[in-house]
Amino acid sequence: MKNFHIAIPTPFQENESLYLEGFEPIVHSLSEKQIDALLVSGSTGEQHSMSIEERLEIIDYFNQKQFLGVEFIFGVASVRTRDAVKLIQALENSVFDIVMIGFPPYIKPTQQEAILYVDELLKHTTKDIILYNNPSRTGFDLSPEALHDLLNRHNNILGFKEAGDVHRHKDTIFPNSFVRFAAGDLNLVSNISIDGCNGLSSMVGNVFPQQIKQTFDALLENRPVNTEELDQMVATVTNGQTLVNIKKYYNQLGMGTGGCRSPLGTE
Repeated sequence: MKNFHIAIPTPFQENESLYLEGFEPIVHSLSEKQIDALLVSGSTGEQHSMSIEERLEIIDYFNQKQFLGVEFIFGVASVRTRDAVKLIQALENSVFDIVMIGFPPYIKPTQQEAILYVDELLKHTTKDIILYNNPSRTGFDLSPEALHDLLNRHNNILGFKEAGDVHRHKDTIFPNSFVRFAAGDLNLVSNISIDGCNGLSSMVGNVFPQQIKQTFDALLENRPVNTEELDQMVATVTNGQTLVNIKKYYNQLGMGTGGCRSPLGTE
């Protein structure tokens, strides 16, 4: 499992339907810039605006394209366990190398319900797994105790993406080769240098792929970084609506990524 990936957007037509062919120029552009791991259907991909059928279409598209030289991660999350199972079953024999499992949004499961959710999904896959805790968006915050219960029982959970309190894991002992992904580029310096993250799931990398990757590598190696330059890159992409900014950038390059699904981008 690579410790740096870029979370890419999902291309849409003007009428907000999927534009699957729009993935190809994004993948090729980032691959040409030596980015070798991409997350599809994550938060940046407007995952929760899509139906299960649309997400299955994306899986089929990538199976047909057979892009080479890139590690692909697919984001799986659903309010209903049975819908998440459909996705993870479709991914089992797909070109996707890794599954990122997010917790059900809005319904606020208990810790035990969340554990059982992951347990059920992992019955249907042999893929490597990243767990994704994103309390500000889902309303659910996986406890350290629940996390370690899952890690102790599932040896294919090889990564954890934390969008909540990163600091609470600073002194925790994780398995060898385990990747703790910082969820996005905000507070990157402290997430790596202070709180012990050794991975990055980047959004800003869509616009500044090489610069963000170089900064991340420098932080891992305890080399100095230009924090003013980093702050400027992050601000360029995240000021306002981040997803809108990323798609505007790709569209300016002529990639035809389209807009976001409303209400995003309707100001």
